[in-house]
Amino acid sequence: MRVAVLGAGAMGCLYGAALHRGGADIVLVDVNAEHIAAINARGLELERRSGTERLPIPAVRPEELEGPLDLVLVFTKTFMTDTALAGIAHAIGPATHLLTLQNGLGNEARLAAHVDAARVLIGISSLPSDLVGPGRVRSHGEGGTKLYSAFPSGDPAFAEQVAALLTQGELAASADPAIYEAVWSKAIFNATMNPLCALTLRTPGFLGAHEESLAMIRAAVDEGIAAAHANGVMVDGQAIHDLTRVSITDHADHEASMLQDVKAGRRTEVDAINGAIVEAARGKGVATPLLEIFWRFVKLEEAKLAGE
Repeated sequence: MRVAVLGAGAMGCLYGAALHRGGADIVLVDVNAEHIAAINARGLELERRSGTERLPIPAVRPEELEGPLDLVLVFTKTFMTDTALAGIAHAIGPATHLLTLQNGLGNEARLAAHVDAARVLIGISSLPSDLVGPGRVRSHGEGGTKLYSAFPSGDPAFAEQVAALLTQGELAASADPAIYEAVWSKAIFNATMNPLCALTLRTPGFLGAHEESLAMIRAAVDEGIAAAHANGVMVDGQAIHDLTRVSITDHADHEASMLQDVKAGRRTEVDAINGAIVEAARGKGVATPLLEIFWRFVKLEEAKLAGE
């Protein structure tokens, strides 16, 4: 399988490495010239709890990507999806599938604007990963991947093939027909933990050490559960609460993507995460005051960083 990872940040590199180990023909696609140069010069350096490895995976700019591809794994920021896919349109053929493991809700609709809906897959990752320097990624912590066809017209067999490649490449993955429950569960988790990390400029371990944050975590998750249920997605609420506890313990020092963005003065994905949940809840007459406060405060932080 010939696969391009579109957005070779921390998560993109982690998954590119797994697909490489699994036997796929991988190319990393990014616009960070220093990162691309480091990967091509020394290989992708990936530090895991089991040790550090260097993988000979090529990295290119979008215009350098050659097609056709069997799969594009989309790991760009949600607000860059359309621009990024347009930049590699020349490499997307009539049989190319697109898989999003991006944060938030609504990603499948963005991908379906670029290929037939039958070739769109959606999924979630519960793995931590940090970009520690050009060509260098660290992932300390356990987790997994779920994915499936985003629309009823899709082919589950292709999702199973991708999941098998990831599992063979040492990232446990499964093809899960209940994928939207997983997507909503991850979005609720992110809408709770990411803004709190970004607004306090602290990692999950700090949040777990204070009752003030623990109380907000419990309440925000409950709001998200109510929003999902109102929209007909019957998430397992206890599993989401359990995941927040894993975050503050096993992933205590992990810098959430929203925290990394705020520290770097970049736009966050809060609209696709908190904003999407709040709006979906509002459409069903469900109040999510804490998740909305998180959303609005992060937007204020973005405005402050942008000098507006």
